[in-house]
Amino acid sequence: MAAITLEHLRVVREDRLLLAIDHLDIPDGELLVVIGPSGAGKTTLLRAIAGLDAVTSGSIFFDGVDITKTETRHRGVAMVFQESSLFPFMDVRHNVSFPLELRKIPREEIDTRVEAEARVLAIEHLLAKHPGQLGAGHQQLVEAARALVRVPEVFLMDEPLARLDAQLREEMRREFRLLQEGYDVTTVFVTNDQQDAMVMADRVAVLRDGWIQQLAAPMTLYREPASKFVAQFIGSPPMQFIPGRLTAGSPGFWVTYGPFRLRAWAPSLAAGPETVEIGIRAEDIVEDPAGTEVEIGRGYFVGSHGFAQVQLTPDHWIEMRTPGVPPAPGTIMRIRMRRIHIFDPITGRALGHIDDSEV
Repeated sequence: MAAITLEHLRVVREDRLLLAIDHLDIPDGELLVVIGPSGAGKTTLLRAIAGLDAVTSGSIFFDGVDITKTETRHRGVAMVFQESSLFPFMDVRHNVSFPLELRKIPREEIDTRVEAEARVLAIEHLLAKHPGQLGAGHQQLVEAARALVRVPEVFLMDEPLARLDAQLREEMRREFRLLQEGYDVTTVFVTNDQQDAMVMADRVAVLRDGWIQQLAAPMTLYREPASKFVAQFIGSPPMQFIPGRLTAGSPGFWVTYGPFRLRAWAPSLAAGPETVEIGIRAEDIVEDPAGTEVEIGRGYFVGSHGFAQVQLTPDHWIEMRTPGVPPAPGTIMRIRMRRIHIFDPITGRALGHIDDSEV
């Protein structure tokens, strides 16, 4: 398996910057999930690593060896794509064995490796079937078997779960994570779905316009987003924002937003403007008999919990998560914010993340 390093990498097409990565290390055996909106450069990153797209400048290293100009077939890379690339006229056995046959590996070894992969992925009973006879989930497992049978140094996955329904997607997240852990193969997994990132990743790279906005463990992204963009992209429902004010205290700072006022100690707030944006997640608004009185608006129930609108000011409603069916509209409730995030309203840069236990 291989560690991947990207240095000063640029991909430009028709004067348009598609990818700009100054430095990225992906350790051997890591599962890195790359997430971002459409057009962020996610697939371009995969194709550059695979050698399918030429880079404009910069270098790609596998285990310290510069492979920037190495042909795809010599990089030890396997890919699984969003759209099925299985051959419909071949059965599963021959789809899986095809890359080994191209390399003219002896038939006995091919059969041994194909059957071993089939056992690992629990598709032994499908070897005689054709792709058209399989559901989307099994097709993706066959795609994975065909990629892994080559024993790649790097495994690249381009939105492989996008075609699956919600329940099957949840199952396949677990399958792919267990698969990657079992093989301990360095993996770059591209997705538009933040739940893929939160469930599967060792680390997550958030891309925007070709640039990495933040690279961190999933929980770090969620609890300490580096920018408003990351905060909006990670979390369900998305983080909500209201205007606030930041004033010097003695010591520390006062953060005022709607009827709420908290003392904060984060040193980074010293670099912030007086007018800020306050980010609040729905689950960080909790009922508290000693809290601030608010009126509850319309809500909805999703099974394990609910959501209800909360009026902070005449002009600002935000959503809170409730442990059960939300209260009826018009209910008066006392609440507190157990965690808030402070952002520069111009740059979107995070200025601080404050727990009520720290104020």
